[in-house]
Amino acid sequence: MEALKAINGNYWKTLFDSRIGKTTWPYGSDVWSKKEWVLPKIDSDDIVSAFEGNSNMCWAERFGKQLVGMNDLWVKHCGISHTGSFKDLGMNVLVSQVNRLRKMARPVVGVGSALTTDTPAALSTYYTSAGIQSIVFLQANKISMAQLVQPIANGAIVLNLDTSFDGCMQLLQKRK
Repeated sequence: MEALKAINGNYWKTLFDSRIGKTTWPYGSDVWSKKEWVLPKIDSDDIVSAFEGNSNMCWAERFGKQLVGMNDLWVKHCGISHTGSFKDLGMNVLVSQVNRLRKMARPVVGVGSALTTDTPAALSTYYTSAGIQSIVFLQANKISMAQLVQPIANGAIVLNLDTSFDGCMQLLQKRK
């Protein structure tokens, strides 16, 4: 935080504003346009991104007036994304860091996760983009067919287990 405080706020505003809507890698992503605040030491070649974020703000005038007493309310629907998951905004950072670690010869051969709802879509999409095998542990009958299609289509190994989320986590954490 001290390093960030050392630089004037107007500098950051000007820098970040200059990147909005651009296609310059990796800054076209709403996340990576703020790379210096997200993962400052990551090399741009290690970043895994689909230029997520930058979705439109929606004017919610009536909602604002009726429910929260605001005349000029704008909302962002973070589910308008490449995978349909608001988790794209964070998943690309996680996958980029794993990608970076692998390139540093760290022993990361694949990634597994116990998941619910729309997380498998984001996880499998970004890991596939990075060429990293993902394994998805799911609770039986707790995910819709639509939520199951993306991880399978992205080549994730999908394990549908007759256990709870906690049971999936316990299996994932077991080591030989």
